[in-house]
Amino acid sequence: MTLTEKFNSIQNFKFSFSKSTEFSQAFARDCGAASMYDLGFGLNIQDNLTPEYQLRAVFFETINLNGLFLFNLSGVDINKSKKGFENYDEADFSNQITEWELFMIIKNEDYLKRCIFHNGKVEFKKKILWNLVK
Repeated sequence: MTLTEKFNSIQNFKFSFSKSTEFSQAFARDCGAASMYDLGFGLNIQDNLTPEYQLRAVFFETINLNGLFLFNLSGVDINKSKKGFENYDEADFSNQITEWELFMIIKNEDYLKRCIFHNGKVEFKKKILWNLVK
C-alpha cells in the first residue's frame, strides 16, 4: 500500500501541508486531503482574511472537524520551526510559511497529536520526531 493510499483510507478530514512543489497539489488530492490549493483551503475559509488568519482558520477548522494534519517535512527547515518566529510577517518575509505552519503545530499539543509527519514516501514515527521538535 502506498503512502497516498494509506492516507486516503483515513476517514477523518485531512489537511495537507508541504513546501510548494509540482507534486504538492497532486499528493494532497491523491490522499483525499484539502490543501492550500483548494478554493477556501477546502474549508470555506474566507478570502478576505489576511493570509495569517486564513492559515489560523485552517488549524481551527481542521480541529473542529476532528481532522488530521498531513505534514510533509521535505525541504522544511525544522531548526527554524523549532526556533520559532516573532510573528507571521517574519516567516512571510523570509519565504518560510511552511516553517511557520510547523512552528504552529509544534507549539500546540492538540495540533501535534493530530499530525502525521512524512516525506511524501514514508510516514515518520512520532517517537523519533518528538526528539526533533521538543
